Amino acid sequence: MTPAVLAVLLSGLGAGTAHADTGTALYVDNLAANCSDTGPGSKAEPFCQIQPAAQAAAAGDIVHIAGSNTVYAPVTISSKGTADAPVRFFAAAGTGTEVKVAGGQTTGITFSGAEYVDMAGIHASAGATTALAFADSQHITYRVATVGTGLHTAATIPAITVDGSSSGITLTRDLVTLSGGPVFASAAGAQDVTLSDDRFGGNVHGGVTAVGTTGIHLAGDTVSTVCGNAISLTGGSSGSVENTVVMPDTAATCSDTGTPAEITVDAASAAQVTEDYNAVNPLSTGTDYDWAGTAYATSQALRTGTGQGVHDLDQTDLTIPVNGWLTEHSPLIDSGDANAPGATSTDYYGNPRVNDPLVADTGTGDSSYDRGAMEFQDPFTVSGIAMSPRSAYVGVATTFTAKVNNPWSDALDGASYAFDFGDGTTTTSSTGSATHTYTQDSGTGYVQAAVTVDRADGTQLGTSGFITFGVTQPPGPTAGLSCGQDPSEPRTASCSFTATGYYQTTSDRITFGDGSAAVTVTGSSGYTAHTYAAAGTYTVTQHITDSDGRTATATTKATVGPSYVVTSPKRILDTRNGTGAAKRRLGPGGVVRLKVLGVGGVPASGVTAVTMNVTDTDATASSYVTVYPDGTSRPTASNLNFTAGRTNPNLVTVRVGSDGYVDLYNAHGDVDLIADVQGYFTSVPRTGVHLTGLSPLSPQRILETRGKVAPGSTTTVTLPPAGSSTVAAVLNVTATGGTTSGVVTVYCGSRPSTSNLNYRAGQTVSNLVVTPVCSGKIKIYNSGGHVNLIADLQGLYTTGGGPFVPTSPTRFLDTRNGTGAPAEPLGADGTLTAKVAGVDGVPADAGAVLVNLTGVAPTTATHLTAYGDGSLPNVYNDNLAAGETRPVLAVLPVGADGCIRINNAQGAVNVIADLEGYSG
Repeated sequence: MTPAVLAVLLSGLGAGTAHADTGTALYVDNLAANCSDTGPGSKAEPFCQIQPAAQAAAAGDIVHIAGSNTVYAPVTISSKGTADAPVRFFAAAGTGTEVKVAGGQTTGITFSGAEYVDMAGIHASAGATTALAFADSQHITYRVATVGTGLHTAATIPAITVDGSSSGITLTRDLVTLSGGPVFASAAGAQDVTLSDDRFGGNVHGGVTAVGTTGIHLAGDTVSTVCGNAISLTGGSSGSVENTVVMPDTAATCSDTGTPAEITVDAASAAQVTEDYNAVNPLSTGTDYDWAGTAYATSQALRTGTGQGVHDLDQTDLTIPVNGWLTEHSPLIDSGDANAPGATSTDYYGNPRVNDPLVADTGTGDSSYDRGAMEFQDPFTVSGIAMSPRSAYVGVATTFTAKVNNPWSDALDGASYAFDFGDGTTTTSSTGSATHTYTQDSGTGYVQAAVTVDRADGTQLGTSGFITFGVTQPPGPTAGLSCGQDPSEPRTASCSFTATGYYQTTSDRITFGDGSAAVTVTGSSGYTAHTYAAAGTYTVTQHITDSDGRTATATTKATVGPSYVVTSPKRILDTRNGTGAAKRRLGPGGVVRLKVLGVGGVPASGVTAVTMNVTDTDATASSYVTVYPDGTSRPTASNLNFTAGRTNPNLVTVRVGSDGYVDLYNAHGDVDLIADVQGYFTSVPRTGVHLTGLSPLSPQRILETRGKVAPGSTTTVTLPPAGSSTVAAVLNVTATGGTTSGVVTVYCGSRPSTSNLNYRAGQTVSNLVVTPVCSGKIKIYNSGGHVNLIADLQGLYTTGGGPFVPTSPTRFLDTRNGTGAPAEPLGADGTLTAKVAGVDGVPADAGAVLVNLTGVAPTTATHLTAYGDGSLPNVYNDNLAAGETRPVLAVLPVGADGCIRINNAQGAVNVIADLEGYSG
């Protein structure tokens, strides 16, 4: 028996007949350092063993025996009390361990010549003999204890014996387990023996036997034996067997093929024994009853043959739980005889006899009496506590509600709920709910709220429920904000917002960073849109206030800019034949004023910038060209650098002047200029897949021919998978090792008459190209001799890409004069780092920048590679011959540190970089 079960059993030790405590209190504690078996047996100096206390005890005395981790020696009780002043032996309450008396080869507890003795909670055991014996003793009560012998005990040795000179022996709420022989045996001559609310089972090999015993009564017992023979009354015994459950112990195997009946009453006893209200469930090979020498296989057969067992239940209609525990709706519930001799008002555990409202009452007398040692109790339980809100906040009322299982609905009538809120405060409620407001948080710890439910009479109705949680300050308010641009609405930012917190939001206002009036939004989440007057990056701010007066702010960046529309390349300027300007070379300091709106597929309005491939040819001197909006001051940056007699292209993105023109300035000598429009940027809201945003990529090589392509040939290149939203590709195209001069045209669909790249025999030259994409593919046409072609993908224009914001050309790097880097050429395999994010109007979170990259007069042929961060990619941006100055436009992803990097392959070269725009 575990200490927990013992504590339950001991809770009812004083439930017997009340007596005045007029005697002496004696104490026994074998672990006390100052114990003594010579006395005095006081609390201060207890006896070490039970025996001297038993010898000293007189009528009315109480012997308190302490539990221990050891066992007490065998004891013989010869104490004599009176009906009004019995001698009592009790296990001391609150010790948490059991009081055990172990006999080994000797009987553990023997009552010899004792009278009027009450013993409770004192366990008896023996290894090879009877554990508990009554000899020539009268009016002895032994209760709430465990008795057992070893399994090796001889089959003829009972665990408990009552001799023929004993009378008035009561065994109640006891457990007998582990017995090689019968659990109980009374001899001829014994009188008035009562066994009530006992449990006999757990590898016991025999049940209750009485021979010639007058007035033996079994009431409310549960008997489980290995081989049947649960109850045997013979030799002219008299008495009753009622409300008792008998069944086999299915945990053990019975090898006896001659299994006796569960209940046996011989012919000499049959007329003097009453058998009724029992539940019999024998082994499959056994039988229910042996009555006066006749076997009866069922209770019905017994009733027919003897008139006994009128209310018995048996194997034909009942399966009894092996452990004896009842479940709801068991036929054992409320079907016993409350008036059975020896019946008590409590069960084995001291629980009261209770009526189950869900079961029909079929018993006699008080209808709350169940059969067997265990009374089915109210299944009411408290499984926990629900709380609302589900988190506890300082200053906010929290309601706790007991979570109960209450099949017996009337069980809560008049119930009281005791709530402990875990912070030192408690309250009671008659409704099952209680509200509490915490005044401080629990920090890093937790609190535990608990509830206990009691009946109206104060007895506990259900187990305690609890919940563990932390107490915190009320959350929020918290603002959440993010903005993005739809390419079909080039100047419109769509912002999603959230406003969360415990208290209600009373104000939620969003400002868009351009001086416009704040917008009020509602709800815990949603969207709002704003159209800006100009492209750029703006700070959007959300400010919320809740009903408690608390505030929160969230900010984010919104970048809006024109969407790119890719067009079929169209030549809009050629001074060699008078296209777009006068038919003459542009002289030193000369400016060509070129109309771009309404020309070459560019709309007449709504265009903010154009992308053109600008080519110089037949220059008489080394020079450079700057392209800028008409009507504005010419910037110091250049777009095209060239030497005399060569033809050089470069891709240019330039804002359009308010009059629809752009200017092309030539610094030195005379030169013819050619411009092929590739696409344009618009801020006019439109629908259609031709409106795109820029998605920068880490540079990757997608073409490098393994042999020179033939004159007049076309190479088809499949782009890496990027979804159906790709409209145009941004790539750096290089021609090298040509056998003659030629041009390269990049396109999809029908080949245009324009070119993207001009090369001479033996020259390595590159240029940035923006080309339409058809079904994920592009084509590259070579007009000249055999030549090797290289293509490095730098970005994609997609329907879901980010906005591109053109800027006024700004020089942020020039190694010739120390702008943005030391004033010295970049050496072989040297890499310089230039800050671009947060500089010159580029936002700190920009994804990519558009840079015109120029290499100036390298000491040997080389190439420049520009990239964001990470390892050096195997791509080229600018290919340079020794002494050559050449620009190339590049789309560069911004590194995690807000920088770009430029690497020089060979020799030493000065590097210039001009910012022309950025992508959000």
